[in-house]
Amino acid sequence: MPMGMVRGVFLSEPAGGFWRVQAGQGVMDNQFLVALARHPAVRDALGRCYGRADMMLEAGWEQVADGMKAVMRGIGCEVIFTSPATRCRLVAQRIATALGLEMHVDGRLHELDFGRWEGMLWRDVPRSDLDAWARDVEGYTFPEGENGRALRARIGAFWGDVMRQGRSCAVVTHGGPLRLMRALARGDVASLLAEAPPMGTVHVMQARTFRECAHADAPGMVVPSVG
Repeated sequence: MPMGMVRGVFLSEPAGGFWRVQAGQGVMDNQFLVALARHPAVRDALGRCYGRADMMLEAGWEQVADGMKAVMRGIGCEVIFTSPATRCRLVAQRIATALGLEMHVDGRLHELDFGRWEGMLWRDVPRSDLDAWARDVEGYTFPEGENGRALRARIGAFWGDVMRQGRSCAVVTHGGPLRLMRALARGDVASLLAEAPPMGTVHVMQARTFRECAHADAPGMVVPSVG
């Protein structure tokens, strides 16, 4: 990979999905771009369970961050949001400093909390626990951690705030949150089992702001979304 290049940049296309809004809640208005970035590769990750664990970035992450910076400059980012995890925050700080952007650290962008599984090798997690998780991906609560519903709720709340602000922005976060946000941007039902984007990549999504409906007593409507 050439110095200063991000591993992959993806520009979304209209997905034909729909945002359903109820009367009085608003409809989508001005379009803007959101760069969804997954942090670069981390050390000692092979075969290991980690979510909230504060993993350190591999050498050379600065060049990956500089590639992300070029994408974010190109779409006219005004603000960058980041997970508090070091592997995301360092990247966001480097980009924000270089581009003169506002940077907001948002705890809702943390990866799924695996609780006592954090840092364990997957082969050491009891098979019965893995089977229980597989039976209920949304509802299984990791020992001293959280469940998929909690992740979905906080990412949904964050994405709603981004949509209401309506500013071109960047988000530096993890595979779990990005699975959900990419689907939300397309107007799809987000799956916790969707494929996560590779580390060190950026996906540019087109979104629209919300505006209040002119008539609060208007019937509910379906408004086309773009991905």
